[in-house]
Amino acid sequence: MRVGHPDQFVFNSSVGILCIMKVLLFDPGAGASGDMIMACLLDLGANLDVVRQAVESVGCTLEVSRQEKSHIMACRARVISDRRFQSLSEAVSILQDSSLQGKAREDALAALDTLAGAESRVHGVAKEKARFHEIGALDALADIAGSCAARHCLGLERVFCRPISVGGGNVASAHGLLAVPGPAALEILRTRKMPWKGGPVEEELLTPTGTALLATLVDEFVPDFPLMQAEKVGYGAGKKELVLPNVLRAIVADSMLTPQAKAGQNHGAHGDRVVQLETNVDDVTGEVLGYMIEKLMQAGALDVSVLPALMKKGRSGNVIRAIARAEEAKLLAMIMIQETGSLGVRVFPSVHRFLAERELMAVQVEIGGQVFPAQVKVSRMDGKLISAKPEYEDCKKIAEETDLPLRMIIKKVEEAGWQAREP
Repeated sequence: MRVGHPDQFVFNSSVGILCIMKVLLFDPGAGASGDMIMACLLDLGANLDVVRQAVESVGCTLEVSRQEKSHIMACRARVISDRRFQSLSEAVSILQDSSLQGKAREDALAALDTLAGAESRVHGVAKEKARFHEIGALDALADIAGSCAARHCLGLERVFCRPISVGGGNVASAHGLLAVPGPAALEILRTRKMPWKGGPVEEELLTPTGTALLATLVDEFVPDFPLMQAEKVGYGAGKKELVLPNVLRAIVADSMLTPQAKAGQNHGAHGDRVVQLETNVDDVTGEVLGYMIEKLMQAGALDVSVLPALMKKGRSGNVIRAIARAEEAKLLAMIMIQETGSLGVRVFPSVHRFLAERELMAVQVEIGGQVFPAQVKVSRMDGKLISAKPEYEDCKKIAEETDLPLRMIIKKVEEAGWQAREP
């Protein structure tokens, strides 16, 4: 009964439908800041005139150049400003009066609100009275406006991001010397459940503005590179000179996703993102395993399976696997441990399932001149029926009423399901 590594990533594909869509992937191995986000999007081809207009409309000037960072040529976006805003309401008013329109303006206001909320929680004051670590400078507001304008210039369907490197050590701020990541950045990472990691240098790599922008612009954080074919790569240069390339890398690519993800919905009938829990046992009876399965399903597991296995020293045992939503993982792991006596449960995060469209179909079967209703669980791919599975309880009831073998009833109900195959 060994505990596996908690950071393993499993790609689990069952029957499903794939769609090719254009996506953006942020790869913040050297962290992220507002100017780095804007610069890498410009490097990918975002309209410079539109971005410049957004920056200038909040009262700043934009200088764009090419810089070499550790032998990598990158875009440098430098915002010039000589004043600060005095309050959150003034910052909101500036963005509302800017050149940003539609979703770009909504995202800019959302990023500002995310940052203000983090600062207010850190300092225990209302949003309007929050003292900003860095956002009080008008150039940071321009970074937000320019980044949101650039993202929507590219017109990509979905945005992903890998775990963010935050750096280490301490950073000087208006509030004194602060640990990295700074309090506001850490608060956003915490509340928005964004994956991050320390290092790889003892410098501040992730700024509060960069954190708020990623929290707003990214649709999904992924543990590693998703299955995709890269089309363009952009690099946004940071201000500092580091021992590693101080750039934010972004990739435009074709990626395989489900129709719901393509439509921007939350993982509907065609696909969803789950976790897989697994443990090995070698001293648990079938009755206990059956009871455990029942408890796991009642507690929210999407699927549970028990597989026979040959354990160490030649002992026979079982591998218990459960698929569940991430928020149910801890409860289900506790049930597995309590019911089996296992010493630990492996959790494989961010398992992506591709699923066929599924629904219950009502059919009628005629037996001995009498018509019986029954339900069939049907699966479709692109509207075409690929399987029809009769509901056991319905078939059992018909078998008892007709005194016919259950296997015969199941066959008749399945045939009725296939005959009603038109969507």
